Parts: sequence; structure tokens; C-alpha cells
Amino acid sequence: MSRVSIIEVRRYDSGLIKETIYKALGEIAFDLSRLKGKRVAVKPNLLSASRPEQAIVTHPEFFRAAVRIVKEAGAFPVLIESPAINSLSRVFRVSGYDRVIEEEGIEVDLEQSGMTITNDNGRRYKNFEIMKSVADTDFIFNLPKFKTHGLTYITGAQKNLFGLIPGMAKTQWHCKANERELFCEFLADYFEAVSMLFKSPKGIVHVMDAITGMEGNGPGTGGKPRDIGAIIVSEDAIAADFLVTSLVGFDPRLVKTVSISAERGLGKKGFDEIEFDRSIFNRLKLDKFEPAPLPFNVRLEKIKWLNNLLKRIMVERPVPIEGTCTMCYQCRQICPAKAIDKGETVAIFNYDKCIRCFCCIEVCPEAAIRIKGNFLSRVFSPK
Repeated sequence: MSRVSIIEVRRYDSGLIKETIYKALGEIAFDLSRLKGKRVAVKPNLLSASRPEQAIVTHPEFFRAAVRIVKEAGAFPVLIESPAINSLSRVFRVSGYDRVIEEEGIEVDLEQSGMTITNDNGRRYKNFEIMKSVADTDFIFNLPKFKTHGLTYITGAQKNLFGLIPGMAKTQWHCKANERELFCEFLADYFEAVSMLFKSPKGIVHVMDAITGMEGNGPGTGGKPRDIGAIIVSEDAIAADFLVTSLVGFDPRLVKTVSISAERGLGKKGFDEIEFDRSIFNRLKLDKFEPAPLPFNVRLEKIKWLNNLLKRIMVERPVPIEGTCTMCYQCRQICPAKAIDKGETVAIFNYDKCIRCFCCIEVCPEAAIRIKGNFLSRVFSPK
């Protein structure tokens, strides 16, 4: 059995959040004395330079509460994160993290250098680059933000560790593992590698910001904030992701990161395998939580006999919105397939090169890229 604590919290008050996290850690029998004298990597979700109320990043007051707990345990917190596009300084400034970092005196990894870790048990992938500063710490306080995600369905505890891969190296994985199933298998191999790096006496605890989450076309500016009212804490990332997926009324079977990782024994899924407070879960349970639109290339994976040409014709495309696009070209920077060029009034997409990973939509600061279907995708789209 895996223990997951779920506690109701409705506002971003750092004192209340700190008190709640302490309670949650107690409920999963997490011994904070394990942290004494150690360097602890505190890993929020800082996807892009966005305001806290947009629900794209882990709220700065949530981060403040976590680092205070780490410090009160006699440990030394280090903020470790590597946005794919924006500089850390810009992300800190827009998100409000700069003020918290200064007031709390938090060390930040600014070097962003990488190193290779290996997973000999990996089913598809065995070598991964992560930030060197991660390996130099003794523990990870993982602070994911619960959001919908067009490729992985949700982003939660497991997916947040993807942010330990340095900067643009993340986009290379979208190119290498360029289908949903492949990408989720990559995440499982990678997650196992990180877990082995932090095996006892090291460790990872996942403290999820699901006070306000994101629904719709997440995980970036295309999504919409939605009150969930929960903090979810566990040492089992897969169990935490399973529980929060169920909490918002989604079918966990659609979350391949959960099913693939559970099948490999990397965590628990299923209500009979997780110990949690069912009364709080039932009180907080939501319905009509809007998922991210599932790109047709993901739905099409089930139709194995179609060739690549037909798939290219049928698959929806990312299309920039003229008049909304500011031509900042963050989409061009992150595109792993190098399929975006500069235009006179809007970015130009080369759809022969485009692999439909939709990273461009994820990082666009203006929500200026939409998914556009075509006649065949509408005709053949499963209802």
C-alpha cells in the first residue's frame, strides 16, 4: 500500500499551507529528521514566465511554505528548475518568485550545467541528462502543479521531474520520443533513473499544489484556472497522480504515465492499493473538469495500419493566430523539429517537418497558437 494524504485548502496563505503540509507529512509517516543537515532540492513547476493567478506555475506562497519546512527541519533548500525557454530571472520576476527567494534567502542553481545518469533497466531509453546540481543534493522536495496536458493528459508529480532536464535538452526528447506512447515510456524510464539516483538514504517526497489547478488546453497559457482545493502529499508519485486524476473526475486509464509506470512497479495505482482519506476525497471530488483536447495524432495511434502520409494529412496542426501573435518566437526556440520560421506578420510553420508535439502551444506567452483540424480529422475522429 502507498500512503497519500489529501487535505482541503482553499487559499494561498503560506502559513496555512505550511501547517497543512506538516499535517500531510505526518499522515504519510514521513520523518522530517531525514532532512537534517542535508541539501534539499526544492523543485517547483516553473514552466514559463507567468503570473501566479494563471495557474501555470507552482504558486510562490506554496513554494515559500515548503522551503520554510525544509529550513525548520535543519536542512538547506536549493531551488532547482530549468525552464525550456525563458530565463530563470524573467520567470522569477513575472511569477513573484524573486521576492520569495530574497525574503527567504534561498540558494538558486544558476549554473544549469548537465550530467548523464543511466537506467540499465530502461525499456526503451537508458541515458538521460539532468542538472548536475540535482545529483549534488541529498533529497528532492518535488512541488508539482496539477494541470491538464495535451500529450500526457495530466501533468503532476511524475511529469514535474522532467523539469530537472536542462533547458532545451527537454525539446530533444519530444523529437526522439515523438508519439504519446513513446513519450510516456520515456518518462517511465527517466523517472526510474531519477528514483534510483535518490534511493535510500536519499529520497523524494511529492507535495502537489492542487489548490488551484488548470483545466482545458493546458499546461500553458491556453488552459484555464480551476479551483480544486487540495494539497496532495506522497512519497509515491504514481499514486499521487492516480488520486488527483480521479479527484477531478478523469479516467486514470487515459493517463499513460500512471499505467505504464505502475505496470513496471514504479508506483501504485488503484483505490485498493492506496491508503487515503476517502471522506475528504469524496467531499472534494469534481465533475465536468475539462480535459485538454486530445490531438488527433494521439487518437490516431490506435489505427496502426495507416501510413505516415495519411497520418500527416489527418492530424491537426498548430496554427498561429494573426493579430494575437507578437512574433516573440519562443515557439521557434523550443520547436524540436525546427519547423518554425520567421514571417512578416506571424510565425510560419512547416507542417512537413512538424511532429505535432505541440510544445509551441505550451510555451506561447500570448495563447496565440491554436490546434486546427481538417476535414479528414473530423470525419475519422472517434466520437
